[in-house]
Amino acid sequence: MASPDPAEPGTDTAPGPDSARPAAGGLRALTMATLFAAASGYLVMLIAGRALGPADYPLFATYWGAFFALGGVANGLMQEATRAVRSARQLAAQDDDNAATTRPRAAVPPPGPRVRLLPSGLVLGVALAAAVVVSAPAWTSVGLPTFSGLGVAIMAFGILGFSLQAATAGALSGTEKWGLYAVLVTVDAALRLVVAGIAWWIGDAALGFALATVAGAVTWALLVALSPATRSALASALDVGRGQFWRNTGTAMLASAGTSALVTGFPLFVTATARPDDPAPLVGAVILAITLTRAPLLVPLTSFQSAIIVYFVERRRQGPRALALPLAAVTAVGVVGAGAAWLLGPWLIRVLFGAEFELSGPVLAALTAASVGTAALMVTGNAALAFDRHLLYNVGWWVAVVAAAALLVAVPGPLDVRSAIALLAGPGIGVLVHIAGLVVVTARSSPLEERDQ
Repeated sequence: MASPDPAEPGTDTAPGPDSARPAAGGLRALTMATLFAAASGYLVMLIAGRALGPADYPLFATYWGAFFALGGVANGLMQEATRAVRSARQLAAQDDDNAATTRPRAAVPPPGPRVRLLPSGLVLGVALAAAVVVSAPAWTSVGLPTFSGLGVAIMAFGILGFSLQAATAGALSGTEKWGLYAVLVTVDAALRLVVAGIAWWIGDAALGFALATVAGAVTWALLVALSPATRSALASALDVGRGQFWRNTGTAMLASAGTSALVTGFPLFVTATARPDDPAPLVGAVILAITLTRAPLLVPLTSFQSAIIVYFVERRRQGPRALALPLAAVTAVGVVGAGAAWLLGPWLIRVLFGAEFELSGPVLAALTAASVGTAALMVTGNAALAFDRHLLYNVGWWVAVVAAAALLVAVPGPLDVRSAIALLAGPGIGVLVHIAGLVVVTARSSPLEERDQ
């Protein structure tokens, strides 16, 4: 069946063979958008490092990390929306194929009221914004700056917008409107970079960088206002009713909280667990190094996680074998990146950020290699989600969080060594949990499929 142009307003049909060319073009655009987002993220860190120095940089990094940790929780909505929309479109395509071969099958609508994605994002955003406000009295105890209360209001507003953006991103991913998704990623990153540059220029290093942190969270509103295709995607049907949708979303959000703790929230964790003998400049240098060395792997994976979910949804029959190529790819990138960090990392940090942030080549290589653990965990977690194994997804991530936290606290030695061990071994344990669970699930389901045939 030929599919209408995926950017055409008012369409909600499953993609057919003729949609491969525009979909491929959209994925190329998403690749370019991801590269731009990664580059702009580096520039924001460069601006903040230059403006703040190693002693004050943790203030920015912890605020940034806390916001995107909450945003990572909201990404559970994006992941479930992607899965539910994509699965509904696959079911619609199967019904069309059955009708074309004179074997019609009545489509069974999901039970309960129909889910509306944008109102769902609003509900989640209000709940997370309220959590920000309620938790504000405890911020100073974990090293989070409040900026006399205005920083709390900025973060609450930002997480409300981020939740609406998660709903929009899920709708665009599930309908494979990758070109529009690329626009969302690009504008989000560009707004953050522009506001950070303005903050540096006017010399407002506190509130300015707080505003830069949340600036991209208004991108969803621009797309909804200007793009009929975005509004069409948000009106897509889902394969589950409201109750099941929120149960799935809640499970994905719980797992996403673990994702956030290891990815964007880890600087806050490092600050909270720093020992008295860890000098403040070392804490700032390690946090910057962790962010810089993980970005080449984790920024693309974060931007492409909806595409990764779709990749695994379409390869469910392969079971754990579908993991081989993505895991090999992230490992190869990590190994190459570790070598580059060893050789060039100290020089680049010294030139770009100043000698105060400098760490040795082996330390930077170790932190880069450790990023493979989190990247692999993101891949196996998205596979578990695509296979409708939400509990397995959740367990793997939280096992990794607990293991990483225990290692960061218990391992002897300086902060940089503890961080590298925690970031590699903790997620590695979670990866093993995901793979073992998928192997068991596949082994159980195969005899049932053979019997049904």
